[in-house]
Amino acid sequence: MYDDRVEISNPGGLVSAIKLADFGKRSHSRNPLIFGLFARMQLVEQVGSGIMRMNDLMKEAGLPLPEFTTEGMFTIKLQRRPETVEETVDKLGDKLGDKLGDKLGDKPGDKLKEKTKEKVLELMSINNKVTIPELAKMLNITYKGVQYHVTEMKKEGIIIREGSRKAGNWKIIHENKT
Repeated sequence: MYDDRVEISNPGGLVSAIKLADFGKRSHSRNPLIFGLFARMQLVEQVGSGIMRMNDLMKEAGLPLPEFTTEGMFTIKLQRRPETVEETVDKLGDKLGDKLGDKLGDKPGDKLKEKTKEKVLELMSINNKVTIPELAKMLNITYKGVQYHVTEMKKEGIIIREGSRKAGNWKIIHENKT
């Protein structure tokens, strides 16, 4: 995952039964026995429609069509909007505020950000060696979401990282007072 795109690669390449000219128009199973089993278990639907559905969904989202690399490793690039976590949280907060009729001056998104920061600080105070992936898992938010909050708290002078990324630890300078 990148800020501007998602890339998915498959080292298996394209199925040899599909010619490049038929790519996205025809479907062929790499393993007919497994496909047959999945079909009987009703775990397969809309066979051969994945590329068309991806194209339709990207158009619907106002994004460029996926880019495919078929030579060697099969790779697909899906462009995404370069929204930051802060913008996403602000949008969510605005929507919640509109729905709840919140007119208190603070955006609900601000309250959500502060709660997340408080949880991050609490977890860091319990285990100062906790990693960003561990925080993401414990808080049930994305890696980038935790990274955003940690970066903000560093800028605000609330926390610092002592030592290396792998062997270092977090030091809380002062409690978050916002």
